Amino acid sequence: MKITLTPGQAVTVHGWWRARESLTWGDVLSNETLTFKKLLEYNIREQELFVLQPDLTAWIKPGKITLDDFPRLRLWSGHPIRDFKADLADMARMQWSVDTLLRMDVGYQDLLELGLIPETMVLFNYTLAMWSSLGFKRIHAENTPNHILFKLFNMSKLDVLASLK
Repeated sequence: MKITLTPGQAVTVHGWWRARESLTWGDVLSNETLTFKKLLEYNIREQELFVLQPDLTAWIKPGKITLDDFPRLRLWSGHPIRDFKADLADMARMQWSVDTLLRMDVGYQDLLELGLIPETMVLFNYTLAMWSSLGFKRIHAENTPNHILFKLFNMSKLDVLASLK
């Protein structure tokens, strides 16, 4: 598959001497500087990149997409844990908002499966309401020591429990 480029994009992507008004997946693979992020900077829309290569794995394997790009992968329905094999440290390092995690279909259960424990929840810097929207429930708080809940939410265990379903 190929996509059509404007004359300006053609020169920017291929260079002045080799400018072509189309871009193929082979062009992307053969040029190490052509990444998802760089192509977006060249004003190539996400929809066009999806047409160019709809297989997310094909973008990931050669390093054309990084974990930082995942919030922008709406058309691919990318999941950073499943598709990119992100671990808990990666997820905490990204400092994504709860809305971003939810948009990527990442929930509390996903983070638990990566090894999240109450003591490491602090790495995400989320409020009780934010954790609740990710799927943190009363049952999770019941099994958490008082001092940990206080450290996380600056609330007593009774108050935390009263706030959760």
